[in-house]
Amino acid sequence: MDRDQLRSLPTWIPRPDGWEKARGRMRYLTDLHHPGMLIGGVLRSDYPHARIRHIDTSRAQQIPGVRAVLTWRDVPGLNRYGIVIQDQPVFCEDRIRYVGDVLAAVAADSRASLEQALAAIQVEYEPLPVVAQPEQALRRTSVKLHPTGNLLHRRTFSRGDVTQGFAASAVIVEAVYETPRQMHTYMETEGGMCIPEPDGSLTLYAPTQHGYGDRAQLARILGWPEERIRIV
Repeated sequence: MDRDQLRSLPTWIPRPDGWEKARGRMRYLTDLHHPGMLIGGVLRSDYPHARIRHIDTSRAQQIPGVRAVLTWRDVPGLNRYGIVIQDQPVFCEDRIRYVGDVLAAVAADSRASLEQALAAIQVEYEPLPVVAQPEQALRRTSVKLHPTGNLLHRRTFSRGDVTQGFAASAVIVEAVYETPRQMHTYMETEGGMCIPEPDGSLTLYAPTQHGYGDRAQLARILGWPEERIRIV
């Protein structure tokens, strides 16, 4: 059955991008290129929880082909992001809270220069106690991961009389139940391509589902008005 026959079926509602994806013709972010494009990458923490004593980027800056090495000190606006609450650091300042927290970013002419520069950044850590379980995080004696504590939000819901229900039950079973985390399986990896425009504005190509939110967050980070940023 060809494409036209499928479209003629009464129940067939064609997805606008489905045919291109099924045949491998859809252009993803990694298919995009721009003249003079630099390659960017980030240095992530290997520690789940640690204090940052010092970050030295001097060796990375001297590697041929490296155009920029950035840390939190280079953020011109707000060094925070988050769609609802801006409480996540763009670059960690004095503390890391999970394996993969971002410490620095590098822009280079080639991937070889990029990887060499990332490896040349020196970070001095002071490991801190790890909070690995929700129950552990709620204990008064546990280390506080955030200034306001480890509990972000509390919400309760009740209906009926639980005490009466237990009293009328023939059997009561108590156990701890665990379910795996559910995630979408994206066909495209995370990333972005930023193009500085001649008029001083910025165009960002990104696989995102929240373009207006991304523009608002970038504007806060860069200290720019939102009208200066375009998201594609």
